Amino acid sequence: MTVFWLQEASRVLHSNAYWPVVTDGVTMFLDVLLDILLTPAPQPLGNINPSRDIGNGRKISDTTLSPYAKRLGMIALLLAVACMARDSIAQTAKGSIDVPPRSRLLLRALGSGDQVYGCVNGRWALTAPDAKLLNQEGSVIGRHSAGPTWQLNDDSWVKGRAVAEQVAPDATAVPWLLLESVGGTGRLGTVRFIQRTETHGGNAPDGSCSQNAMRRVPYTATYSFYEAGQ
Repeated sequence: MTVFWLQEASRVLHSNAYWPVVTDGVTMFLDVLLDILLTPAPQPLGNINPSRDIGNGRKISDTTLSPYAKRLGMIALLLAVACMARDSIAQTAKGSIDVPPRSRLLLRALGSGDQVYGCVNGRWALTAPDAKLLNQEGSVIGRHSAGPTWQLNDDSWVKGRAVAEQVAPDATAVPWLLLESVGGTGRLGTVRFIQRTETHGGNAPDGSCSQNAMRRVPYTATYSFYEAGQ
């Protein structure tokens, strides 16, 4: 059972793409300790009883901790440290839209268009983005639409899901986001993460609304597409 929990802790540390590099040290420690646990403890020579009779029959117990007791103590300490590290890192990463270390920028484009809102139960709710993707020269290279999905003129595309957000400096702007790819093809098929930054406009309209009403709110944003690094 102890071995199972060590393996599970190591797997969780490896699987979270948003943790800082500090988890590498904890993970390495877990792996090493797992190797130690799986190595049989050295057995005493002969049939020596650690509790031995002396004199009038009194027994003196060996005060030295057994190898297994030491291992269990190290495991308990390590698991406690790993849990505290995970909680601390998770709190830090929650408000961060940074991509994981070694990510490689594939493409950066300007999104210019509208955030489309519909009325649901008297309140404005985002329906979908509807924007052009522009390169640095201002030429249209693709579109951004529901999903959220980004599609280039060569028909390559990537779909994402938001995993972190950060309040935009512009109070009228939609939040900055970090999104993780959930599928794609072609040139954008290699994208692992998308950042939405430098947003302006796009916030939901103020006030209540009538059922089935629609409203388009102009916005711009910078979209950065990242591949996984080596």
